[in-house]
Formats: sequence, C-alpha cells, structure tokens
Amino acid sequence: MSDPGQLPLIEGESAEPSRDSRPPSLGEPKSFQASAGIQGRQFAEQCDTLLGHLGFELQGRRVLSEIGVEIDQAAISPSGVLIWFEYKGSVQGNRPGLMRTDTLKKAIANGALLRSLQDPAPYVVVTSHLPTAGAGAAMLKTALELRYLSEVVCLYDPKATAKLGRL
Repeated sequence: MSDPGQLPLIEGESAEPSRDSRPPSLGEPKSFQASAGIQGRQFAEQCDTLLGHLGFELQGRRVLSEIGVEIDQAAISPSGVLIWFEYKGSVQGNRPGLMRTDTLKKAIANGALLRSLQDPAPYVVVTSHLPTAGAGAAMLKTALELRYLSEVVCLYDPKATAKLGRL
C-alpha cells in the first residue's frame, strides 16, 4: 500500500470506478477489532523494518509459557545482545499506542513478569504514541524506574529510535 494510513479494501471489492459512475462500494465497514488487527500488523512490519535497518538480527516471536508472556520480536542487537521487543502501535484511533491505559498496563505487566526470570533479556517497548500526562504518564515513569521496561521508544521520533542503535 502506498498510503500507510489507508486500510485495504474489503476482499472482493475493486478500486476501479464502477461503470454506472457511482463510487465503488466499500461494503460493510470492518469492525474496530479487525481494523485494529490490520493496523497492528502494519505497525509490527514497520518495527521489524526499522530493527533490520539498524542491524538487529530478527529471531521472531517467542512465547514464554512458564510466565504467560509472548514477545513480539526477539532480536540480537548489532553488539550481540539478545533484546525482547513488544510492539504497541497503530496509525488511527483516538488513543493509539500506549495512550490507552489498558494497553500500557499490559506492557508493564509483561515487563514485570519477565523480570521474574532468572536472567531476563532487556525488554523494550516500541510504540506509535506515548502518554504525555495523567495516569498513563505516571504509570510509564514508574515502570521505567522499577526497570520493568528497559526502554520505551516512539517509532516515529528519530531521536527516540536512535536509542535502539545503542542497545
């Protein structure tokens, strides 16, 4: 897709104008959850692309069933360190990325569970949007202070993504 903010057409629909000069039908709108899934996959692809560009060796998803945590991407940094990444982002919505407190709480809970392991890898959350005030900002600050999260990086902030090169 040339426009990352544009969701794909519904299967079976055409982008070509119909012969009777009416605009093409988009069918029934996709559900919020279906749209969120599409956006989540697009965001994950962007994260993987950035990490690959920075020299990370991507190893794929990892499920740590003993603590009930799924890692979106396990990767070896250019310096040889295993890093666990969680991706939390989207391109649409009223509260994308970590701006939703329930999404932020899930990332923090995963980080706390990962810290229970004998020798956990650094856990980095890559997001599309960070909370800037209120409960979300307070939770994020506390989680970083407690080292539940090693780093939180906004994918669309070049200064923040530069931190990834130092891992």
